[in-house]
Amino acid sequence: MPPIPMIFTRKELIALKKDLGVRADWHEPGEQGVTVVPKGTVFDNAGFSPPERSVILKQYGKPVAEVNLAILFAWATGYDDTHLRRRRRKRRKQ
Repeated sequence: MPPIPMIFTRKELIALKKDLGVRADWHEPGEQGVTVVPKGTVFDNAGFSPPERSVILKQYGKPVAEVNLAILFAWATGYDDTHLRRRRRKRRKQ
């Protein structure tokens, strides 16, 4: 089974929202077969190490992405991750 794609930036989450076909406010995602399964026990946003709390998004039972729960809270309260996107682009070019 291929690894589940990880969502690291808000931009990636927005792209996933469009791919899944859910509404902008994520109201009633079940209408598009979208569910989540919690994973981990530690509420931290250092990454995706096994104990860290995250959610696995599934569409019609198939895992489509994983998102760290603490970073979701950060985005919801205004965290701007644009510096992360710039850093990831630089790494890809090297």
